[in-house]
Amino acid sequence: MATPSDAATIIWSTELDLASLIAMVRNRDYFAGARFHVLRGACEHLAHVRECVRRRARVAARRGRRLATAAAWTEEAEIYLLRFGELRSAHGRIPRLIFWGATPLDLLGCYRVGKVASLMMPQVKRLCEEGGRIVRRSKLPQPMEISTGFASRDRTLRAAIERVRTIQPNGIVAIWGRAGLGKTYLLKLVEEYFSRDDTFDLVLRIASPRDSSVAKVQSEIAKKLMLANCDGMQHRARIFDFLKERNFLLLLDCVCQRLDLEEVGIPSLDLVGSCYNRRVVFTACSSHVCDQMNVEVENRIEVHCLDHAESWEIFKQNADLDYLGHQHMYLPRNISAELLGSPLELVTIGKAMHNKKDAIYWQNALHYLTESCLRDTQWSGSEEATFFRLKLAYDSLTGILKDCFKLCSLWPEGHIFNQRKLVDFWIGSGLIQGDDIEASYNEGFSHITTLQEFCLLEPAEDGEAVQMQSTIRDFALWVVHNQGEDKNKWRIQTKENWGLAEQVLLVGLKITELPRIPSNQKTLEVLILQHNYLEDGSFGNFPSLLSLQYLDLSFNKLSNIPVEICMQVNLRYLNLSNNRIKTVPVELGCLTRLRHLHLRNNPNLVIPNGILPKLQNLVVLDVCSFNLLQCSSYEAPINELVRMDKLQSLGITVRSETSFQGISKTTLPIRSLSIVIYNHEDGYETHVSSENSCINPERQTNLFELGIYTRQKTIVLDSIHSMWNVQHVEKAYLHGYFVDRIICQKLHTGDIFAKLRRLDIVRCSRLNHISWIIHLPLLEDLLLFSCSRLDRIIASAQDDVVKTNQEKENLSVNNTFPSLKRMTLIEAGALVRICSPFFSFPSLECLQISACPLLKKLPFLTVPSKLKCIRGENEWWDGLEWEDQDLEPSLELYFHGLSAEDQLSELYLFNSLEVEWASIFTP
Repeated sequence: MATPSDAATIIWSTELDLASLIAMVRNRDYFAGARFHVLRGACEHLAHVRECVRRRARVAARRGRRLATAAAWTEEAEIYLLRFGELRSAHGRIPRLIFWGATPLDLLGCYRVGKVASLMMPQVKRLCEEGGRIVRRSKLPQPMEISTGFASRDRTLRAAIERVRTIQPNGIVAIWGRAGLGKTYLLKLVEEYFSRDDTFDLVLRIASPRDSSVAKVQSEIAKKLMLANCDGMQHRARIFDFLKERNFLLLLDCVCQRLDLEEVGIPSLDLVGSCYNRRVVFTACSSHVCDQMNVEVENRIEVHCLDHAESWEIFKQNADLDYLGHQHMYLPRNISAELLGSPLELVTIGKAMHNKKDAIYWQNALHYLTESCLRDTQWSGSEEATFFRLKLAYDSLTGILKDCFKLCSLWPEGHIFNQRKLVDFWIGSGLIQGDDIEASYNEGFSHITTLQEFCLLEPAEDGEAVQMQSTIRDFALWVVHNQGEDKNKWRIQTKENWGLAEQVLLVGLKITELPRIPSNQKTLEVLILQHNYLEDGSFGNFPSLLSLQYLDLSFNKLSNIPVEICMQVNLRYLNLSNNRIKTVPVELGCLTRLRHLHLRNNPNLVIPNGILPKLQNLVVLDVCSFNLLQCSSYEAPINELVRMDKLQSLGITVRSETSFQGISKTTLPIRSLSIVIYNHEDGYETHVSSENSCINPERQTNLFELGIYTRQKTIVLDSIHSMWNVQHVEKAYLHGYFVDRIICQKLHTGDIFAKLRRLDIVRCSRLNHISWIIHLPLLEDLLLFSCSRLDRIIASAQDDVVKTNQEKENLSVNNTFPSLKRMTLIEAGALVRICSPFFSFPSLECLQISACPLLKKLPFLTVPSKLKCIRGENEWWDGLEWEDQDLEPSLELYFHGLSAEDQLSELYLFNSLEVEWASIFTP
């Protein structure tokens, strides 16, 4: 059998011997151009089959499967296609022959092209058949049938999916209808369907701002794509460059007016002659927006109200009518009919009526809904009518839940709430008060659950945070503003009309001066100005406001606490964290009603003795610092802290063994602890333990956050002899230039850090590995920064060769990071491997690598099922080595390169992380 190499030799040999002439005479049929043209057609088919095999291999890898024979087949097909390219070049150099007028060399060349084509043809045919079998055997499962459970909604969903698949010519589909009909829910189902399908490389869903601001849409897309934060044309260029060679589906929720997609950076959606699948689907409340976006009539999908039967089914599922007598069943049926087929209203009001046993509740609800204003046919479908009906659910909430719900709407549209921070906000606002901080947090989490059950909050994309659906947020503000009558009551992201405002929020607007506040302002209770550029001089005209109770100035540029702030004598909450504050004025002691004082991460902070004892109403005090380059030199005096009887949560820094042992003898409710011990007595080990046994262990279960900064060689975590019950710690930061070992003494690592979710290991430059983290069952975030001798994350014997597939499967099951979502590795110059590829990452969403030049392999055999992005330098990605070549193109879909414009890649990566100590890198 002739190989491609043999064929090439036949073509390019130029010896004209007697045997060749005899063969030419005997095999004149080789001169026929048909042989070459038949081979050309077969090779074109082979190229098509190759692309099908590659595509199947990529999609299979994305779904966690491998096509065992695909790599070898693809390699052989590439060889034959390469040889055909050489044959085509030879054929092109032979002049068109008139047989009897051709030179002998021309005849020989033509003969040999035909001969090679004849030899290659059976092999190309064989490869096409084998490739076809690979494709058929690996036939991808069709996307699971997605159903809403209701026929009318399923028809709408199928119509949307079909239009996305078949749309011509401009690639835009609109889903429109009035508020509350479930357009957002349908958009999520479209996202879910195509995320399981292989039509698009990228499916991206974002919430569109009400003003259709190009800059805001760009910011949201860049955030989802994990692109560097920049402005204007740079944003547009980066989005365009990322999407231009990808098949993508962009889903925009709640477009209220024309949005210029070209200005955003979306590549052309013109599908005529395009080799890419590019689609945009958006939701809107009116067909007028469809006109503005130039959507073809056939690509507009209107969402209608549910029919009576479907409405009754939804309402019945959520109301649970088992407790209502049969004779009263007409009441919920009539209530369901009054809700006009709106899924949002049916679910929300159904939950509000859940387990209502007394018929009087149902009669009152029906009477409310049948009032004349709600039955007006010209008004009943309006947004305000929807709000009036939703008010029935709102009125069923308890007083605290109502206030918690309303406070969520103070934050901008689309805001994602970290659940713990949301509860912090409620506690700081005085809505949740108790004698124990953990009980207060549990109460707050319970309120979040209840609001979710009422559909007044919904899970965010990652499943942990929560957010407000746009219609629900509008309803909450409508309630706050006295049914829309007083729209200046809360001022959100605006510097105007503060005169009668009760709550004001200006976040992340880079303001340097405070807007003018009238001196006679008597209503302002809450003022949130975090993440701005305010300095000491910005408060020169800040009046004394007797009504002000909540003031948040975190993440600004204050170097001192302005005296004007100390004049706000009725403050209950003051947050000055993450500034540059050096001294605290004695006037701060005048804030005797203060219950929450946050001065976190101000490393040069000094609080003069005698100020803290004046603040006897403090419930929460946080003067902890996790700044790594400049650890805090301030130690709050223990003798003052123990006299503050109302404290429930304390964040402090200790800087010596003596101080550490001193706090070990107290019952202080320490929640955040930063241990800075550079000069230990034995010079070798730093123990997070205490020899003191006369303690109340229950008081130390509050410990939530632990930072250790040392210059010793060993960090010893001893949970048996320690007064610190680190089983409750959820965040840990370890920093030590000379640390070469981290020992979990007496107990299993998982027993010590049973609840640890975040682990940052920073500048531990002598560590070789951290294999013990495999025993952390709840670990979600792992960050390693500047660990220069770290050569592997997990070092184990299981890196050896595994012989059988069964052994591979067993290792993947047993060696897993079950909860790890984000892994960031920065400046690990010796790192050559993360772990064995037989470890699995079932929850991994984001892998970030920077300044790790020796890391040449990724720890994946297949694409992790929940992976969203891999970030790193382009040069690093280009230098990766792949055991399975089919895995590279599959993972490349998730890769986001750090461009040359990102001068400090670690700073760029820190911008995407909630790192307590990352503020040291910001200017």
